Amino acid sequence: MTFKENDQLTGVKEKNQQGIGPLVRKTLLMWARSGPSGILFLARAALRVHKANRRRELMEKELRTHIPTVMAISPTLKCNYNCLGCYSRSRPEEEEMTTAELYKLISEAQSYGFLSVLITGGEPFLRSDIPGLISAHQDLMFVVISNGTMITEEMAHRLAASRNCIVLISVEGFAEQTNQRRGKGAYETAEKAIRTLRRASVPVGFSVTNHAENSACLGSEAFIDQMISLGCVAGLYSEYVPCGPDLHPEWILTEEERAVFHNRVQYLRHEKPIVLVQFPQDEYGELNHCTAAGQASLHINPQGGIEPCPFVPVSVENVREKGLIEAIRSPFFQSILSKPYLLKRNKYACSLYEHISDIKIMADELR
Repeated sequence: MTFKENDQLTGVKEKNQQGIGPLVRKTLLMWARSGPSGILFLARAALRVHKANRRRELMEKELRTHIPTVMAISPTLKCNYNCLGCYSRSRPEEEEMTTAELYKLISEAQSYGFLSVLITGGEPFLRSDIPGLISAHQDLMFVVISNGTMITEEMAHRLAASRNCIVLISVEGFAEQTNQRRGKGAYETAEKAIRTLRRASVPVGFSVTNHAENSACLGSEAFIDQMISLGCVAGLYSEYVPCGPDLHPEWILTEEERAVFHNRVQYLRHEKPIVLVQFPQDEYGELNHCTAAGQASLHINPQGGIEPCPFVPVSVENVREKGLIEAIRSPFFQSILSKPYLLKRNKYACSLYEHISDIKIMADELR
């Protein structure tokens, strides 16, 4: 991976690295500049955060347990794309949680003081109940990652009316990179979805998987300028994790490539009017410590299994059987957290995936 020598890859100090929380707040502040609707969105979000923080503090005292701030959920792993290297391909698609079960789960998260719900997949909007689920839980902030194929004018206006949703549309770079991995016309579809959401006044951004073959494009000013021109106020970079049935070891970043790209993101943050989140750097921080497995976040699969994170499809408890709080108290999670080496990232972007063999053994012992 190379950038032009005159690109300013250095000079932006590591002190500029920010956690996920501050970056989300900056996204909302930037959206507020879009006009009255943006200011109202920000005001509502600030009220939600205040209420959720207060509720979580009270519930932690009452239940005598730690409550994470973010719940990631994959309502479905079905998808109308067949992207190269997708981590969720070949995972179970049957026996998805029903609409009623999803409402119960999200309502539990809201009542316990979770701040936000990340909805991923699969393609979440293949389920027609997702907009209603978002609208029905006004005390939560939702972030939805979508390929954009299901975004219509009607859908965009429904999401805008809920005023508690940010949508990130997945691309892989420009049309060449996106269509190569996602299929012919995927970039054009994504671009149309971004414009449609922006016209409806939905806060919108992009989501990309950066790897050895596209990082130069993703770190270029031309790419960021294009996303900004479409209306994106935020972007999520997720480093490629070689999991799933379609592995691409040639995509794994070397330590040198990882450092160069991180410096590039720091520079773009400083120079461009867009909020950029980078995984794993913004989650792991200077201590190189994973915050999943029930610390700051957890993942619920379509069947209700509670997993440490989306990259590690291993579960012991199920929210269908025990409910959300009992799942959070999971001995499985406690076992993971009792072994610090599992939380330190080395070769891959996800420390838990690096040690998935050990995690599977732990899960088998607890079942």
